Amino acid sequence: SSALGRSIVGSIIADIKMACGVLSSVTFKHVRRQCNVLAHVLARSSLNSVSLYIFHSAPDCIRETLCNFVA
Repeated sequence: SSALGRSIVGSIIADIKMACGVLSSVTFKHVRRQCNVLAHVLARSSLNSVSLYIFHSAPDCIRETLCNFVA
């Protein structure tokens, strides 16, 4: 929809729409959390933070999750 939502999700969607405007082609696909565990773990680990993170190596939460998959 072209209408802007007033919730936090609405502002996120507005940011996504603005970012997509400069791309020639965009596709969105739903991925279940079970299939994208690492992204979920990283997102959950940043919930209590207001800082921008730039990682030069995998954060501990990601390394631990990967080790649990391998083990």
